Amino acid sequence: MRKTEYKNRHKAEHYDRIELAVPKGMKMVIKNLAADKGLSINAYIQDLIRKDQEGMFDTMQIADKNREFLSGIQGNMHDGYDVIFKDGHIIHCRTKKEVRSGIIEYCKEKGV
Repeated sequence: MRKTEYKNRHKAEHYDRIELAVPKGMKMVIKNLAADKGLSINAYIQDLIRKDQEGMFDTMQIADKNREFLSGIQGNMHDGYDVIFKDGHIIHCRTKKEVRSGIIEYCKEKGV
């Protein structure tokens, strides 16, 4: 297999693509913000998302030992929260307390 074919196949199997549309001029702002931190635009956006999730974990008082098993939490106090684990398992919770309990229970079931 040629190098280009291998790289394309690897990307298709391991990465999802997202098209991000921003107002004219905003791309340069994002690019400069990323460059100021020594990051690519992609790495900068991923870092922002990671920090947003960490903020959500902090708000919900998720234990550090359980955070490594989470892919993310999405939702709000009106609609409830979806907790997405790295293994693909998803639980829906109505309250932050249920989120904490659900994470602890699932981690115990998995023996972690």
